[in-house]
Amino acid sequence: MKRWILLVTALAAALMAESCPTPKVEQTPSPQPPVVVQPKPQLKKIEIPKKSACTLTARNTIHFQVVGQGVAPVNTVSPAQARALAKRAAIADAYRQLGEKICGVRVEGRDLIRNMMISRSTVRTQIDAMIRNARILDTKFSDGLCEVEMEVTVNGSEWYPRLAN
Repeated sequence: MKRWILLVTALAAALMAESCPTPKVEQTPSPQPPVVVQPKPQLKKIEIPKKSACTLTARNTIHFQVVGQGVAPVNTVSPAQARALAKRAAIADAYRQLGEKICGVRVEGRDLIRNMMISRSTVRTQIDAMIRNARILDTKFSDGLCEVEMEVTVNGSEWYPRLAN
């Protein structure tokens, strides 16, 4: 009986759906806001120079400038000796920095591992460079610290033929 009632209600619903079409409501078209088209952003073409400004060529000159620092030792005979040793250390530091910039640095590292832990780690740096014609631009002393500003100029017309081979 329940099946019969369900079947009859389903048929009645199907017949009513076909015989009673749903009314169509006409809508007046509303004015559409104007569509604003954004221009696509232009990609700027970046021109990469073939050779960097830091690359030595036969026509250019490169200036290297560094600041070396040296500390005055505590156990000296006089303050003048401490200042002289601080200046000497600052000049040596400036030469080292110039060598690093011009010729590069060789780095060697070693780790000693025991029981799955690092027990000793060493890093060694080495520079092999010849620096000539470096000029000291400025020397400053303050509180036992000496700073030396140093510059070297590499002229491409002189050095490029020697280094290009």
